[in-house]
Amino acid sequence: MPPKYILKMITLKIVLIAIALVSTAILALSIRIVLVKDGKFPETHVSKNPEMKKKGILCVKTMDRIEQAQTELKNKYKNVTVSR
Repeated sequence: MPPKYILKMITLKIVLIAIALVSTAILALSIRIVLVKDGKFPETHVSKNPEMKKKGILCVKTMDRIEQAQTELKNKYKNVTVSR
């Protein structure tokens, strides 16, 4: 069995490699934001996508809100009775 300091060195190397890989990935993802004037993350929301707008596809929350409003209007006066 190798001495404990060798195991600690191997563990330290693995941790440093992992930190370097994560740092590289974060840097690669942020290049556009850092280098482009007024750079920001691209909008990934469904309602902001022009192709989805062309097809009439909305966000699930928005579609649910619309359906709830339509259902509420249909059922609003369903159980109303007029008494004489």
